[in-house]
Amino acid sequence: MFRHLLVPVDHHPACHPAAHHAYDLTRALGGRVTLLHILERDTPPERTSADRHLETLAAGARRPPARVVLPVRDHDVQGAIAHYARKHAADLIVLGISGAGGLTDDALGKFAVNLARLSALPVHLTGSRPPSEAVPSRWVQVLGDRHRAAHPGVDGARSEP
Repeated sequence: MFRHLLVPVDHHPACHPAAHHAYDLTRALGGRVTLLHILERDTPPERTSADRHLETLAAGARRPPARVVLPVRDHDVQGAIAHYARKHAADLIVLGISGAGGLTDDALGKFAVNLARLSALPVHLTGSRPPSEAVPSRWVQVLGDRHRAAHPGVDGARSEP
């Protein structure tokens, strides 16, 4: 199954639940986690900040994850993650999303799709909110509308206003 989970991180709060979700998966399935912090500007203060962030994220793991800081040239973050994943035999990429909806999560969804294409690996998205606080996605509404149109009188799907 999944033996090596790669968790690309930055300073966004959604990285914390993504890392912890990866730890939970490896606890259940076995395997190992690598936290990969991408640096678009490789300066000493940025590197120090990335190292501290990785240390904080790693504190929640039972088994210490590998911690990697990777400078990126030409701002090709997706390419750098995909290359690292292939080179280090990752089986799954885990990304965190805010769960707030809107442009940030839409952009991350596109990022995840492109990353899956580039890496040829599954990309697992994790939300940072409890399910009770999640903001309904427009996709849920569209799919619910299509389900109701195809199956009149069936109460299986509902759209959120």
